[in-house]
Amino acid sequence: PKNVSSFSCVAHIKRLLPKKTKVGHAGTLDPFAHGLLIIGIGREATSKMSALMKLDKVYVATGKLGERTDTLDNTGAVTQSCKNVITPQQLEDALASLGTGYVQTPPSYSALKHEGMPLYKLARKQLITQDELEAIVARKSRLVTIHSIELVDFNFPYFTIRAHVSHGTYIRSLIDDIASRAGSCATTHELERIVIGSMRVDRAHLVTDIADIEQLRACMLPDNLDLDKRF
Repeated sequence: PKNVSSFSCVAHIKRLLPKKTKVGHAGTLDPFAHGLLIIGIGREATSKMSALMKLDKVYVATGKLGERTDTLDNTGAVTQSCKNVITPQQLEDALASLGTGYVQTPPSYSALKHEGMPLYKLARKQLITQDELEAIVARKSRLVTIHSIELVDFNFPYFTIRAHVSHGTYIRSLIDDIASRAGSCATTHELERIVIGSMRVDRAHLVTDIADIEQLRACMLPDNLDLDKRF
């Protein structure tokens, strides 16, 4: 759910299990976001988490045109305002310009590390200057794959996209990049992860509804499930 960290979801599950049971997840969701999170229980399952993190994902995201925040989401401080009105066609053209992929610069507020410390901690604690931070994230730019992307709703200043992307794609950066290509700026206001590999959010269980180990067992997936199946 929103306003619950991925770490908190893992901690909730761990409390239902015998002590020292290994529990891990396959890909962090920002606290402001919600959606699908795969959780592994036990040594064998948690050993698969790094491989599962590399699966393609599908997101539904809503951006607000006309403002850009330092975190690129609705939890940050506004750092830029853009007053120009953008049309649906301009957004469609921006989406088309992405092609099958592009070189993306990750957000300054992200879990990527510099000299062992997450960038978001460097940013929040102001341990380095803004120019140094921007130089670091620029060096971490990488090619991301866009399998498909579509504009599903537009009600200025808000627009919503559905994007099927490769591992390592930052949707906050994607929303900002789309707005930039359309001639404006934007920040992500809503974000839901709906697919990871073959798993869909409509087949998932709300973690806060799992209250005991029997409910947990009822939610667990079969060992032979093909999580790498293409959708």
